[in-house]
Amino acid sequence: MTERTGQTPDPADPEDLRQTVSQQGIFLELLYSAITRITTVQEDLISRIKNATQTIAKLTELHDRSAPGPTTISGNKATSASPLIPENVRLQPEPFFGDVAACGGFLLQCDLIFQQAPRYYQVDHARISLIVNSLRSKALQWAQAFLASHPITHLPFERFLGEFRLVFDKPRKQEEAIRRLLSLKQGNRPVSEHLINFRIFAVEAGWPDPALKGIFYQSLNERIKDHLCTQPEADTFEELVKAALRSDIRLRERQAEQKSKPPPSFVNPVCHLPLAAPANPASLPVKLEEPM
Repeated sequence: MTERTGQTPDPADPEDLRQTVSQQGIFLELLYSAITRITTVQEDLISRIKNATQTIAKLTELHDRSAPGPTTISGNKATSASPLIPENVRLQPEPFFGDVAACGGFLLQCDLIFQQAPRYYQVDHARISLIVNSLRSKALQWAQAFLASHPITHLPFERFLGEFRLVFDKPRKQEEAIRRLLSLKQGNRPVSEHLINFRIFAVEAGWPDPALKGIFYQSLNERIKDHLCTQPEADTFEELVKAALRSDIRLRERQAEQKSKPPPSFVNPVCHLPLAAPANPASLPVKLEEPM
């Protein structure tokens, strides 16, 4: 028989068993310690997440209370608005063909669109693009020539707007409005129709109410002035406007009533004279001739 070079340890050896149990005990202690540390770290992490969530909720509540609503445009610059409000970026102004009289209204429409979507039109080239996309005819030709030498990506909006007004806006709008206001007359138009033009020129002229009161009275026709003389005198421009509107309505109603009345009928009286009855021959006197 060959001799064995090594001996297999006896699993029933008490010494080996104690050593194995001791190693397992040490391993279990290390494992328990690791689990304890992991649990502690996990609890600390959960606590931090909870505190962070509460802090975020408080900050959000404070922000919602202190955040202002959407602001309007100051001048022609768009300011910030609430991000919760959707913006309408599809609005477009009426096409502008270069008519000087329509320039102010066109720019007003553009400014209102900027207010509807302040975040979208926050950059200058977005606002310039909206205006250029609405230009037609000679106005578009001017924009094409101007932007060829002034790239839109480096062009301030105020510079573009100033050049646009210089070409298409009335250079002396206030003086023109004053001249037209002083020469405006009602004529045969209703006071309500006359008042529209008067208010437009009054706003452009920038005159106060005391001056407008006298000018408006002089612009009325004589029928309205005569009717106003029968009423208490107005103290302000707006009171005079209301009185003139009432007078115009009353006079027109009276005129309509007179037209609706049928004209009076004139019957020529016929004189019926009694017809003379024919004379009775027997009652006529008989003329007797004398014998010769």
